[in-house]
Amino acid sequence: MIRKITLTLILISFESAFAQVGIGTSVPNNDAVLEVTSDISGVLISRVLLQSIDIPSPLTNHVSGMIVYNTATSGTGNTGVFPGFYYNDGKKWIRLEPLTTTIGDIKQSILTEDHNGWYLMDGRNINTLSVTAQANAASLGFGTTIPDATDRFLKGKASAESLSNYGGNNTRTLSQANLPNVTFNGIANTAGNHTHDYEDKYHGVPENLNLVTGLLGILSGILLNILNNNVGSGTITTTTSTSTLNGNHNHTATVSTGGSGAVLPIASHMVTNTFVYLGK
Repeated sequence: MIRKITLTLILISFESAFAQVGIGTSVPNNDAVLEVTSDISGVLISRVLLQSIDIPSPLTNHVSGMIVYNTATSGTGNTGVFPGFYYNDGKKWIRLEPLTTTIGDIKQSILTEDHNGWYLMDGRNINTLSVTAQANAASLGFGTTIPDATDRFLKGKASAESLSNYGGNNTRTLSQANLPNVTFNGIANTAGNHTHDYEDKYHGVPENLNLVTGLLGILSGILLNILNNNVGSGTITTTTSTSTLNGNHNHTATVSTGGSGAVLPIASHMVTNTFVYLGK
C-alpha cells in the first residue's frame, strides 16, 4: 500500500513538472510554458540599470533571449544606452526600437555615430554600409552616397523638387523692395524763397538703394533745416533755385552711418546630427 501511494505521488510530480503554467487562467495555451491573463493588469518586466550595450551588467554574462527594461542613460556613442526595452542576443544588448520605425525615417540626435540601424547622413559612399543598409538605401532612391545633412535643415518637398535634393545658400541680400514702405517728410529752412535738392550715389537709381545708406539719405533730407551744419561723413548737397535774403546759396548736411559692417544675427541654434534609418 505504501509503495502504491509513493508511485502515485511521483507520477503526479512528474506531470506537474512538464505542464503549462497559467496565471489568471486555468487553461493555459498548449504552446506556452507560461500564460498570463488579465483584463485590468499588465506584466511588469524587470527594471535594471544597464551601463552599455556591450557590458552584461547587472547580469554576470550576456544571455541570449534575455529581456529587460533599462532605466539608465549611460555610455557614449553607439554603445550608449537609454531608457527603454532591451533584449540580449548573447553578445550585446539591443534596444527594442518603436514599431513605427520604418526604412527611410529621419531623426535628429546628439549621437555622433551609427547606431541600431540609424546611419549618420554625412555624404559617405553607400558601398561602405552593411549589405542590408545598401539595399535599403537603394530602395529609397539614394545614388552612390548618403545625402549630406551637415549644416542643413530639412524642408517639405515642393512639386518641382526631387527627394533628398539640396538647395539654398547661407547669404541673403536685401533689395529696395525689402525696405519698409515709409515716407519721410522734412521741412527746409524758411529763410528766403528757395528750393532744395540732394545728390548721392544712390539718388536716381532706386533699384540699387542700400538698406542703411538709403534710409540715411532720406533722413538727411529732414536735416536740411540745419543750415551750414556738418556732421560725420557722406555728403548730401542741396541747391537753391531762387534768391534768398542772403542771395543764392547751398545747404550741406552730412550723416554718418555709424556702422561697422557687422553680420546680421539670424537666430540661436542647437547643434545636432541627422540620421536616416536603413535597418540592421
